[in-house]
Amino acid sequence: PNNGGNSNIIIEDCTYGFCHGCLTCGSESVHNKNIILRRINIKEGKNLLWLKMRPDTPQHYEYISVEDINGKIDSFININPWTQFYDLKDRKDTPLSYSNNITMRNIDIDCNVFFNVKKSDQYKLSDFCFENLTVRAKKGKVDQSIIDSFTMNNVKINQ
Repeated sequence: PNNGGNSNIIIEDCTYGFCHGCLTCGSESVHNKNIILRRINIKEGKNLLWLKMRPDTPQHYEYISVEDINGKIDSFININPWTQFYDLKDRKDTPLSYSNNITMRNIDIDCNVFFNVKKSDQYKLSDFCFENLTVRAKKGKVDQSIIDSFTMNNVKINQ
């Protein structure tokens, strides 16, 4: 409850070696807003955008832009329930989390899994936009039904 939010962050002009997440909204985050990751070169990494959705903590990740990226990554986008430290304590309900207004654009990348996103009643995903993507993926399948108001413009996925 004392974590507070993270907002108005720009990460730019970096080269990543090995990393678990180029941009991770993690298990201790409660509200991340207005975050830009841009002009990044990835040599090797696990996740380009990783949204850890913790089922015992209400979280809100919004207005995140990932743009002008190139390189090699395992997962292009990873959104899954994060239960490593799961503990409802005295809560009787499971709080609902949200992620909305996520834009990923102008990206040329090689990856193993393009869309590592799982549907869950623990969170709501909405208003995602993928634009101007050139992706070479071993697993390129996208289930657009998981995200409400999901648009893809000029997205090329070669498997």
